[in-house]
Amino acid sequence: MKPIIRFFAERHLFSYLFSLSVILLGVGSLLSIPRDNLPNVDLRELFITTIYPGASPQDVEVNVTSKIEDELKEIDGIDKMTSLSMENLSRIHIKLDQNYDDPEAIKRDIRNAVNRVNDLPEEVDEDPQIHEIKTSGIPIIEVGLTGDIPYRELREHARRLEKKLLEVPGVAQVNKYGWRDREVKIEVSAEKMADLQLPVQQVAQAIAQRNIRASAGSLESYTDAKNIVALAEFEEPGLIGDVIVRTGFDGPNVRVRDVAQISDDFEKPDILSRMNGHSAISFLVDKKESADIIRTVKAVRILVDEQQAELGEHITFVLTGDTSRLVKNRIEVVQSNGLMGLVLVGLVLVVFLNKRSAFWVAMGLPVALFGALFLLPVFDVTLDSITLAAMAIVIGIIVDDAIVISENISRHLAMGKSPVEAAVDGASEVFMPVLTTIITTILAFSPLFFMEGMLGRFIYVIPLVVVLALMVSFFESTLALPSHLTHLARGNGGVKTIKTGWFERVLKPLFETLIYRVLCLRYLMIGLFVALLGGSLWYAANKMHFELFPAKMGDEFHIQMELPHGSSLRATADKVTEVERLLETLPQDELDSFVTRIGINHPFGGGLNDNFALITVYLTPFAQRERNIEQIVADLRVQVQALPGYRSVVFQMETGGPPVGRPVTVSIVGNDDARRAELTARVVAFLGEIDGVTDIDRDDKGGKEQIVVELDYDRLARLGLTVADIARTLRLAYDGETVTRVRYVDEEVAFRVMLDSSARSSDTALAALLVPNRQGRLVRLDRVAQFQEEPGPADVRHFDRERATTVTGDIVKGVTTPIQVAEQIQTHFNPLDWPDLQLVIGGEAEESQDSMKSLVIAFVTAIVGIFFVLILLFNSLIQPLFVLMAVPFGLVGVIAAFLFHGEPLGFVAMTGVIGLVGVLVNDSLILVDFVNKMREQNNGQSMRQIIAAGTAVRLRPIVITSITTGAGLLPMAYGLGGTDPFMAPMALAMGWGIFLATPITLVLMPCLLLIQDDGARVLRWVLPQTKKGRRV
Repeated sequence: MKPIIRFFAERHLFSYLFSLSVILLGVGSLLSIPRDNLPNVDLRELFITTIYPGASPQDVEVNVTSKIEDELKEIDGIDKMTSLSMENLSRIHIKLDQNYDDPEAIKRDIRNAVNRVNDLPEEVDEDPQIHEIKTSGIPIIEVGLTGDIPYRELREHARRLEKKLLEVPGVAQVNKYGWRDREVKIEVSAEKMADLQLPVQQVAQAIAQRNIRASAGSLESYTDAKNIVALAEFEEPGLIGDVIVRTGFDGPNVRVRDVAQISDDFEKPDILSRMNGHSAISFLVDKKESADIIRTVKAVRILVDEQQAELGEHITFVLTGDTSRLVKNRIEVVQSNGLMGLVLVGLVLVVFLNKRSAFWVAMGLPVALFGALFLLPVFDVTLDSITLAAMAIVIGIIVDDAIVISENISRHLAMGKSPVEAAVDGASEVFMPVLTTIITTILAFSPLFFMEGMLGRFIYVIPLVVVLALMVSFFESTLALPSHLTHLARGNGGVKTIKTGWFERVLKPLFETLIYRVLCLRYLMIGLFVALLGGSLWYAANKMHFELFPAKMGDEFHIQMELPHGSSLRATADKVTEVERLLETLPQDELDSFVTRIGINHPFGGGLNDNFALITVYLTPFAQRERNIEQIVADLRVQVQALPGYRSVVFQMETGGPPVGRPVTVSIVGNDDARRAELTARVVAFLGEIDGVTDIDRDDKGGKEQIVVELDYDRLARLGLTVADIARTLRLAYDGETVTRVRYVDEEVAFRVMLDSSARSSDTALAALLVPNRQGRLVRLDRVAQFQEEPGPADVRHFDRERATTVTGDIVKGVTTPIQVAEQIQTHFNPLDWPDLQLVIGGEAEESQDSMKSLVIAFVTAIVGIFFVLILLFNSLIQPLFVLMAVPFGLVGVIAAFLFHGEPLGFVAMTGVIGLVGVLVNDSLILVDFVNKMREQNNGQSMRQIIAAGTAVRLRPIVITSITTGAGLLPMAYGLGGTDPFMAPMALAMGWGIFLATPITLVLMPCLLLIQDDGARVLRWVLPQTKKGRRV
């Protein structure tokens, strides 16, 4: 390597241009690379949604859900299949095998299977809709309109806004809430129909047959051709009143207006929507996959500001759920903490080296970061939270190779060599160890490339960023840095370019003497270290908690409320204002906004019911508030629980990481409804007894109160009626039937026929409902039926085609963990006691177990890979093991740091531990390599003297790398330049792990090397033929 290093060391212009070009290219990439909250990841989940108007949950289950599930059951590659059958709707949720090689093939098979279902009820007039779940489909902002104006006027403004939103660059689609489709209601009078002896079906049939637009071919002649069109559409809704329902030779015509009230209105709302406590029509905005989230949201905000200025004060625009603010905050945190870390690194280098060397070593950090940033678009990677977290790791490890090379060149300069010779000799001397450290660090992160499951696809970018940054840093350190240093040395006019005073005269001799004496107690020291390691691992295994993504990282939570059965939609809306008023009392530096949905109580799917309500609360970024999300929720929980009149109130916190489900998720699966309900009750009771489990909820909610129509089948037959006749008449009278549609301008309007509101709310009108039989005669419903009120059926849920009930809950940090709760459940409930049922653990507990398993596999794979590389470097089996001994002792520092700060170990922190492995191995590797070289140049010194002297020589680069790593990371760990709870655990693990592990390494490694020599001497005494100096 010497000729190559010399070639570049003598060409200073190239070195300057190389460093400058990399930085400029990175800046250009920074200005164009898309920014996002999460990586573009296909979650490999699909929803199949089918609308079945007027059907009960059981009807939906039998006639829709089960038929589709039967077609899907044979498809290979489906991991889990759950479904929800509720009133009017079937929703099937499919999770694909996360490790299947070709997910697109599975999706094609699913679509083909759904298309094969051709025996759905005739009321299902739309094909099942299949929707894929990707992170790019997560809404980036919600835009709402509120105002004290009529709904029709507000809706018109919202319609115009929707068009303009879709024209914003980067916006893919919008989903509406609080929007009601236009609908012409034909409300038939039950009394008039009874007087005229007209069935409601006849009104519906007359309207359907009147509204027709059809082409009948063309009229052709020699000179021209004309299309023939049968045109009988309603040009405006009022014309429907002229439709003739019945006529005769000797009586007047009966028209629709004679028996019905016609109103140009809007469909009945299933969900009411409010934003910051005000009724609103809102749009959830989705961006395109390639769009920049910050630019897109900014464009949306500019549009809203323009609309607000145009429409004035009578309409207010509300913006909530702005995820771009999180991305901006995270970028600012990385920038400010990175800059602060760069300054601290520079100061440390100035103390140990000189100003010029410190400058060029520190410059390696922006060169590596901008170089990686320039290469990221090649791999279709965005600048998101995971990418920024990876860059936080890079800040801590990237300048290590430059420090080693710079320090060694400075040492050779101090020997009196010329700048070029010092650069060549110094860089080439440590080239192999530096190359090995690069390889070992890459190997430490490489297993993350192959981590399985959903989290594996999320963190794929972490090893990618690290590898790219390390490669850029390696070329910068080995080719450009020697030239920078030699050029500066010449500019300084000589050899004295390094401060050799205080460190060489004071610290180095003292440390050499200390190590020399400590080596006399090497076996005692090893015993103490082993005891320390054993105690730390015992504490970690028995006292520390593992949380996949600690809850305090979140800035969003949901309040799921259920009122007593029978509560109307309006009554529920009025009751929920109590909770909204509590939210309004939160400090401005904590509350960003909140959105209320009346009629649902789950943020992702779930059933519809008038007594359900859901409030989604968005907090300000973590760095801007004093309390974390757990503290805020704990305070609100106490206040909400003091409010009377709620059947249940559950808080659900979003952790800010990839979607993994709630901490406690248990599905009780089996078709025996009674036994399943019994086991569900016992699981709920058991969870209530576990300390640290909160917000327990179950999804087998009761349905609406219902009136059961019990038919007399003998009378039906005698009167010429069928069950189908009764069912269609009831559906038409009370749910209504869309008999025709007309397109007005750019909106399709439905015409719905039903009984008038007074009849729909009257038990008497139900009994007097007229049903036409086969002969056309009208029969009162109470002649063939009796009526009974009872609780309505609950929504029906399936897990892999069997009926299921799911119990969920949250945990209190520091008291228990999802894995511990799952283990307690599995231990307490014996499967033999419930032979027809099964308990399935899901959610965060399942993901935690899978992630821990994957992390362990990745960790072991990395260690094995590093071990083989070290064998190549040392040509020994024992010394690689010694180097790797730094890894478990490095964990002592991590455990101590998290114990002292009272933090749980999480997935993000464990990725920091992997980065720590690379740094610790690198320090030990360079120390052992240098001692080996000194032993080969032995000038009659004892092995104890060689080890002490070699350790003292390598003290400075080891101390510098450790301090610079800590200095680069600890500002982020403590939020000195802005706090981000996603990155802080990673920085804390690496920063404190290195600080506390470095002293152990500086003492442990010399002791191990001397013990190796003791063993070699014993081996030579036992086996005299063993060659002196041969490494074992």
